[in-house]
Order: sequence, then structure tokens, then C-alpha cells
Amino acid sequence: MKRESFNSGWLFYHGGGTALERTIKGAQPPIPVTLPHDAMIGQTRNAQTPTGNASGYYPAETVHYTKEFEWNGDSGAAYLEFEGVYYNAAVYLNGRLAAQHPNGYTAFTVDITPFLHPGKNTVKVLVRNGVPSSRWYTGTGIYRNVWLLRAGGVHIAPNGVKITVAEADEKAAALLIQTTLINRTAKPQTLRLRHRIDGAEISAPVTLMAGETKTVSLRFTLEHPKLWSTDEPNLYDCETVLEGLDSEHTLFGIRTLSLDAARGLRVNGESVKLRGGCIHQDHGIVGGIEHRALTFRRIRKLKEEGYNAVRCAHFPTSRTVLEACDELGMLVMLELCDAWTTPKVDFDYSTYFLSHWKEDATAMVELAVHHPSVILYSIGNEICEVSDPHEAQYGRQICDHIRALDPTRYLTNCVNPVLSLMERIPELAVKAGADINSILNGNAEELAKLMASREIGEPLEEAFSYLDVAGYNYATFRYEADAAQYPHRVMLGAECYPGALYENWRLCEKLPQLIGDFGWAAWDYLGEAGVGQHRYGEAVAYDLYGAYPWRTANCGDFDLIGDRRPVSYWRQIVWGQRKEPYIAVQDPAHYGEKQSPTRWGWSDALRSWNYRDYTGKPVVVEVYSDADEVELLVNSRSVGKQKTERCKALFDTVYEPGELTAINIRDGKSAEQDRLTTASDNVHIEQTDLGNGIVELSVLDETGVLNPEAVLTVSAETNGARTMLGFGSADPKSEENYFDKTIKTYHGRALIVTRGDGELTIEVQ
Repeated sequence: MKRESFNSGWLFYHGGGTALERTIKGAQPPIPVTLPHDAMIGQTRNAQTPTGNASGYYPAETVHYTKEFEWNGDSGAAYLEFEGVYYNAAVYLNGRLAAQHPNGYTAFTVDITPFLHPGKNTVKVLVRNGVPSSRWYTGTGIYRNVWLLRAGGVHIAPNGVKITVAEADEKAAALLIQTTLINRTAKPQTLRLRHRIDGAEISAPVTLMAGETKTVSLRFTLEHPKLWSTDEPNLYDCETVLEGLDSEHTLFGIRTLSLDAARGLRVNGESVKLRGGCIHQDHGIVGGIEHRALTFRRIRKLKEEGYNAVRCAHFPTSRTVLEACDELGMLVMLELCDAWTTPKVDFDYSTYFLSHWKEDATAMVELAVHHPSVILYSIGNEICEVSDPHEAQYGRQICDHIRALDPTRYLTNCVNPVLSLMERIPELAVKAGADINSILNGNAEELAKLMASREIGEPLEEAFSYLDVAGYNYATFRYEADAAQYPHRVMLGAECYPGALYENWRLCEKLPQLIGDFGWAAWDYLGEAGVGQHRYGEAVAYDLYGAYPWRTANCGDFDLIGDRRPVSYWRQIVWGQRKEPYIAVQDPAHYGEKQSPTRWGWSDALRSWNYRDYTGKPVVVEVYSDADEVELLVNSRSVGKQKTERCKALFDTVYEPGELTAINIRDGKSAEQDRLTTASDNVHIEQTDLGNGIVELSVLDETGVLNPEAVLTVSAETNGARTMLGFGSADPKSEENYFDKTIKTYHGRALIVTRGDGELTIEVQ
């Protein structure tokens, strides 16, 4: 089958383009676009938009796309493959409805053969983004790749090759290769089907009757396979040839999984604890646009920090993400949805869960089938109704369906016990002997008593009984309780507060059945604006989000443009992946004030020793370290030594420009060190071209030291075929648009993402 990019030559329109709409509003002028395209990121934000903080105050809308293309009128077949359209897509060919696809995250293929005619043809894609449709930034439009698939009368079906690893070790791998073949001709065909892998080959004759679609299974033994793992992400290419007519290449990996409460998770027989993080789909300044280079950059950076797993929350991710995880060696949890029958916002997945969950679960499994990185399927996130005996049956049906399609991976559900039992909490607290009033007033001991009680565990027993792994969101108190009450249960911290990692990871090391921890979040994202914001003074109860102009969640280990935040170094140290200490400095403007970050936030500490307006004034220095004790020096003078608590030591000192030095003290002797120096005011913009249209901008002094204090106004222009996809910083509250040509740096950094060939000119104003 010939696979052609179908991304260029599209026209974009606001609105649905109906005759009635054109009569009332007039015809909308077309805007030429190249896919992938996100219509939402190009909108001006509005404090009054109905989507509010969920979308970062970007408005949602109905839009449509059109494209003309030629068809030669032969007797073959043609398909359009959409990797993702958000959402409620309707595809029309020459004015006739060819397909509808509500889900905004799953790929779908449209057989357009019956709608084609010789010569010029027109495809229209209508996109209707409900308001609101999600709790986070979704983007709007055809935001992933589109492909035109051309085939002859007899061909391999789109995505028609499925390779399953039946068993494997270092000596041999037993593979089951299933190939779906289509005969659109009016006569029987007998052809030879071949599979070639790493120099070995298997073949067999296949007879297809007229008009028949058939799946052919062949068993293939690969000797001495190179197994896939996070340390050695080996991949194989399977060439499938339908003799003389069609061929396909399928990239796959070979690895084994095993799971039990005594030994936890094992990959290829080796025990693995999941150092995990949750990620959303957007790429910050380019919005929801799927961008291959940005995707690989993200996974590479996460792995360099120490992550070995990502949870793609709260929906099936893209093919590109899985390809990056396969090639770079990152384990993956795929997730089906954020809601079943109970809505969280008015037009979310609950509006079509009952009619479409089976189709969407199938699409998720088909996406994962050849990707060795995928080890877990999550059937939902914080589903409110899982404790209800009637509603819990949906979970059983989903699990049964997925297991029938793919028995090789494990199933979990990301359950928040408080949310799933919200209406029963007062009753359960009384039964558990916990004081509900104390809990509501923030008494951690009473909350721990309730959360660890059988009264919380028992209503969830059925929901966990049909899973392989009990996934817990924000439920640290359940881990040891489950280990005692349910000794055969395997558990996972599916979503956890960043600051809770220290306790969670100690429990992961202690309990074999607790297989890992996924922090929220590994990378900052658009929407859920301000959920990780930093505040001072007494925290306001349940004040989770930020008012306009907040735009990002502000809770990632990496910020919106991919720079590491201090919390990421603390996490790396807690995991045992870093021995050197790390210095960060609290904002001296708020010295003495109580720090009140949200539960998804961190302190206001920044990797900076540039606070000239505060020379001679007090400042707090944070040092992250796994040593028992740390010494801090200011310009070679010792400030003193501090014992670490939860891998952190705090030093109260006075700011003076120069150099900070943190020294680990191990067994009474100086060990690893970290240094932080003041940058001068003689700064310039340093451009780092990462290729593929990505350019990082840094504000450096003459010695190459980053100056986060300096704020520069930078302009960027493109010419020729090069266009700007996004230009901006990680500022979570900036009112700049990412399509503006002039922006200000934030913490000494900015990012430019472009598409196509041509020049990029950058100037400092």
C-alpha cells in the first residue's frame, strides 16, 4: 500500500460552513494551512471564555477544513487515515458523509473508495469542539497527521499486520503474525504471503475469494532475539509482502512481562520499579500540534532526568509518542478516558461513553500492539462511580474486552478513593472511628486513619478485583493498608503530589507489590491554569485554579518550553539517580512570608543567584541532597552545616553577589559539590538550533552563565517557506500570544518552533 502524506494544501475556516451559516454570517474567508494544525492556539485568549481556566482561557469553536485532490479513477482502493482530530469529527467526500468519529484522541481510517470519482475530488472535515469538552487544554482541529493510502484491488488492510510475542527469552522468540488481506476484485486470487525479519523468512500461499476480507496467521520463530528494555531499546523491522501486489513494514520490539505481589513487576525477568510521570498531549507554545521533534525532545529529557515511565493522561496518546518511547526506552501507561457515565464537565467523554467505549478501547489496543514500551492500559481516571456496584460493571466489561484483544499487557484503573466515595465519606469516617470535622479542618492524622481503614477499602474491592494492578491517585495511606488487608494485590501510585515522592518512594522500596509512582506532572501543560501556582500567606481552602491571565498548570518537573525546574532535581535525588547536591534560591522579595503552594506546586525557589536589589538582605537557600548533612558556602565563607530532611536542607543567609557552593558531607567528609554563580549584566541572546525547526534562546553573560533576572525583548521573523508555529516563554501568566513576533524572555529563556525551509531572523530590541 502506498502511504502519502496528506498534510499540505488544506484550507481552514472558522464555523461549520453550512449553507444556513453562510446565509446568516456570510462566507468565511479561507486560510491556507499545513497540517497538523491547532485552531485554538491561534485564538486570542479571553477572561470570559466559557472554557475558562480549564483551557487556559482559550476559546473553543466549530471549524472546518477542505482540500482538493486528484484521483485517476482506477479500480483500486483509497483510504484516509487521521491520527487525531479534536473533536466530534465528520468527514465528507464530494459533499457526502463518509465517516463520523467523536473521540478527539484515537486514530481512525476512512474508506473513501465508494465516494471517489475520476478527476478532482474534495474532502471536508467538520470539527465541533463542545464548550466545555474537557478539564484541560485540548486544542481544536486536525492536530495530528493525515495520510492518503492508495492500494490495488487486492491489498493488505490499513494497519493490517499484527505481531504478537507469544513467548521469548534470549534463545528464541515465538511470534504470531496476523495479516488482514482484502480482495476487492470480482474473482478469487491465490497469492504468496511472506514475512521477513532480521534475515529470516516465512511464507505461505493464501487464497482470497472474490470480495473477501481474511486474516491470515503465521507463526514465526526468531532465534537469539535482542530483547527490548529501557536500557537497550532494541527494535525489529518486519517486512510483509503480498507477492507482486502489496507490502508493509512493521516496527516492533520483543520483551516479556510478569507481575505478582511477591516480586512486583518484571521486564524480561528483571524487577523494575516505575519512576513515572504524567504527561498531557500539548506542546506548549505550539498548542496541540503533534510535532515529532518536540515529542522526541520531551521523552529524551524525561529519561535524562531519571524517569523510566510515563502515563499518557487522560486519553490514548499519539503514535509518535509511542515511537519515541520505543526508540528511547521509556515504559508507557496508556489511558482510555477521564469519565464514564458521570460527567466532569458538560460535554466531556461521558456524552458518548456508552455508545463508543468499545470502539475507543479497540483503537487504544490497536495503537499499542507493536509498541514494546506499552506495558499498562488504564481503563479510566478518577472515575467517580467505580465504588457503585452497578456502575462498576462497566469496568469489568472494558477489562474483558481489552483482554480478549490483548492478553499480553496489564490493566489498571486510576482510582481516587476520596472522589469515588465522596458522598459516603462522613458515614465511613464514623464507622472507621475518625473525626470527620478534624478531617475537614486538615487533620492529617485523622485523614490517615480514615484512608487506611477497611471502611475505605471494602467499597472498592469489586472495582479492583477485575484489574491486574490497583491504581491509586493521591492515596499514599492505602499502600501499607492494602499490603496487610489484600496481600495478593499489586498496587501502583498512578497519580501523586510532587512533594509526596519522598514517602511514596520509600514505600515503593519497602513493598514489593507497590510497583511505582507517577507524579503529577512530568511536564507543564496548557490549561488547568494555576493548579500548581505559588502563593504566600494562609492558603485558601480548595482554591485550586488561577484567574486570568493564568495560562499553564505550572506543575511540571519541566516547564512549558522544556527547562528543568528545581523540583526535578529533588525528584532525581530521591530516586537515587543523582549524587550531586542541587542549589535553588527562594525569592528574597517574599522572605519571612509563609509559602503556600498548592498541593501540585513547589516552593518559589529558582536556580538563580541574581538578586542585586536585595544585596545585604536575608534570603533562604534550598539545597537538595541525599547526604545526611550539607555545608553551604557564600563566596568561600561557610554559612554552616545543616542536616537534611526529606532530601532537603534550608539555609538562612544574606544575599551578596558571587558564588554559592553546596557540599555533601558523607561520613564526616566532604563529598559531591554544586556551584551557582551570579551572572553579570553584560548579556546577550544565545541561539541553540536543535534542528527540525526548534531554536532555544538563552540570556547569557559574557562567560556563558545564564542570567534569569535579565528580561530581554526579542523579535523573530521568518521568510521563504519557513513559517512560525510558536514563539514564547514558559511564563505561566504571560498575556503574549504564541503567534506574536515579539516576546519577552522569562527566567532567561524562550523557545521558537518553526516549520519548513527558509531563514529565521532573531533580534534583541
